[in-house]
Amino acid sequence: MTFANSFPRLAPWCLAAWMAGCSPALDWREVTLDGAGLKLMFPCKPERESRPQPGPSGQAMTVQTASCKAKGGQYSLTWVDLGDATQVPAALQRMRDSMGQWLVPGEAAPLTLRGMTPVSAAGQQRFTARPGEPAQQVRQAVFASGTHVYQLLQQAGKPDDEAWDVFVSSVVLAPQ
Repeated sequence: MTFANSFPRLAPWCLAAWMAGCSPALDWREVTLDGAGLKLMFPCKPERESRPQPGPSGQAMTVQTASCKAKGGQYSLTWVDLGDATQVPAALQRMRDSMGQWLVPGEAAPLTLRGMTPVSAAGQQRFTARPGEPAQQVRQAVFASGTHVYQLLQQAGKPDDEAWDVFVSSVVLAPQ
């Protein structure tokens, strides 16, 4: 069989392989989420969910999450409006501490976003799986704006520092 004879049968496979090689693994898009008070770039189309949860004072609150999976990782933004600015520092600290209960805390760094409320618990940190657990790397950023608290996460078997930098630096907070 010659190449000329086999080309019609191979052409669809060659085209599919070529297109797969050219499709970007991360398809960055600007996303504005109703009620979040910010916009940011996601590397894929996020799906949104919400769930009721008791707040710090016992009142019911709605926790919102937008997340998607791309290039072997999951990217998410979780936020809640606490309705009380005095509750923000403790809520951010709980977010940081709860991740450390499940994973091994690693390198931490400050976080500065234009428009964020300065809170000492705000920042970003790396986490890894505990010994004996499946390999997992997590990057977390927690911050606040007014009465809103936010958590950004990148979860993957292998961290993508460049994608994390794009994800975090794309956050644009709405004026409070």
